[in-house]
Amino acid sequence: MGTVPPFQYMMLQLGGDSSRRKIILWQRIGSLFLSNISLDQKWGIFVYKRIISLFCCLVLMFSICVFRVYYVGASDHLATAAQVQGRYTLDVADSRGGIYDRNFRPLVNDTHRYVASVLPTPQAAAELLRVMPEEERESVISRLSGGLPFVLEVPTNDIYAVGIDVFQVPNRYTSSQPAPHLVGYLGDGGRRGVFGIERSYDSLLEEAGATFQAKYQVDATGRTMEGGGVEIFRENESSAAGVVLTLDRELQLLTQNALAQGCEKGAALVLDIAMGEILAMASLPAFDPNNVAASLQSTDAPFINRALSGYNIGSVFKLAVACAALEGGISASYPYVCQGFIDVEGQVFRCNNHAVHGPLSMAKALEVSCNTYFIHLAQQMDPGFLLAVCRHLGLGEESELAPGLTAQAGNLPTLKELSSPAALANFSFGQGSSLATPLQIARIVSIIGNDGAAITPSLVRGFTQDGLSFSERAPNYAGSQVLSLQTARKMQELMVGVVEDGSGRTARPLVGSAGGKTSSAQTGFVTGEGKEAKEIVHAWFAGFYPAQQPRYSIVVFVEGGESGERVAAPIFKQIADGIAAKNPIS
Repeated sequence: MGTVPPFQYMMLQLGGDSSRRKIILWQRIGSLFLSNISLDQKWGIFVYKRIISLFCCLVLMFSICVFRVYYVGASDHLATAAQVQGRYTLDVADSRGGIYDRNFRPLVNDTHRYVASVLPTPQAAAELLRVMPEEERESVISRLSGGLPFVLEVPTNDIYAVGIDVFQVPNRYTSSQPAPHLVGYLGDGGRRGVFGIERSYDSLLEEAGATFQAKYQVDATGRTMEGGGVEIFRENESSAAGVVLTLDRELQLLTQNALAQGCEKGAALVLDIAMGEILAMASLPAFDPNNVAASLQSTDAPFINRALSGYNIGSVFKLAVACAALEGGISASYPYVCQGFIDVEGQVFRCNNHAVHGPLSMAKALEVSCNTYFIHLAQQMDPGFLLAVCRHLGLGEESELAPGLTAQAGNLPTLKELSSPAALANFSFGQGSSLATPLQIARIVSIIGNDGAAITPSLVRGFTQDGLSFSERAPNYAGSQVLSLQTARKMQELMVGVVEDGSGRTARPLVGSAGGKTSSAQTGFVTGEGKEAKEIVHAWFAGFYPAQQPRYSIVVFVEGGESGERVAAPIFKQIADGIAAKNPIS
């Protein structure tokens, strides 16, 4: 018998002859099987065995990991690890710096609301269901079930419950917002000024605002931690910094109300004659700064500030022509006979309603607003001189009231255009291509009332840090003398005559008297068709109050109002009466 390998020999010793026969049998079977397998096949079997072994090892390792995760999750170890502190910051509200009137009365942030940061707890839920209106309770319940802190506007600050903190937050605007076209409005969720003073001083107002936040402790899963508490942040809450305007809040609201009672589209403004400061400025239709999106749907252009936009002027322009005539040496008693029309090189111009006024002086011509008188008067002057006086009075010139807030320049014809006699005729009574803003007309009235000294319209008085005093004042500009004292005083006299004895009688105030001029400005635009067609005519009244020692320049413009005497002048009267009631005129 040949030599037996050690392994087989061991098996023989253990198993006896029977085992020996089995080993020999398996040895022969294996030798037969292997003798029929190539070298490549043998290598494949070797690799296959190794893959099976690796797979088994991976399955074993994965099973161990799953068991370990289950063990940790089922034990106290996870709860301990979750104590690693995290923060959930709730932005409750933001506010912006103040915008004040000339007496530091707020034009924004004047009312407030209550906003709560709510941590869902049983106590918070019970308290909110007690105080919230019935129609909002379902929404509150839904938010409470979310599990995370949330912000909720509440009707009162009389709320006491674990998990609720109430903040008093200013409302930026009111339902009857003063001067919305000047104050402006916000965009980007109330974070950015996009119009008016809000835009002009956006950075300053943003920096002067307050921030309200609530910070909660949360666990590793993002859930608020029981007993973790809340940190309340009221950054810059006591700040009163902001911009101080020239507006007078009471006079602003008075002007807005008077305009709203007398027209649907138009503008009214009040200037301090001596300083040129804008005390009130209203424009209709107005937009709602609390709901800008709704106003965007309007077809009446509510975002246009009509007080700063150019319109056909009409007979109010006769004030500028009269100033130029007096400055040019023409007497206020200069005579002319009105026949109801005047022929200018073949083109016929008529007085309003084909009126025939007969013999007139300058005073009488202003009282009855005679077109032919002023056409004839303009023919007695050099057109270049007339244009120069108009420019000195501020026509054809932009006015910047704040950074990015500018009044339009309007339009004056060129000297070349006025070389045409017909164009000069139209120009002399405010027709043709001439356009002016209500602010420009108020500036003319102010110069007349200020004894001929120019004024620069202004809107910003300065800035404040405490809401009580100025930290910085805006510069004042001393105006030059653009009209002689004699011309200004004579014009005051003529304008008082219009209110006392002429077409401006409907503007006469209850207390004292005033000076002014009416206007019905043709536009050349027609509404309607056929028999319903009608030209659009704007109504104006521009004047000063009181008659003696004028203090206020008041201009009323009614878009499509047709008659300055019937529509615009009564609004002037209402504003003047309101001023007298507020500041008695001696």
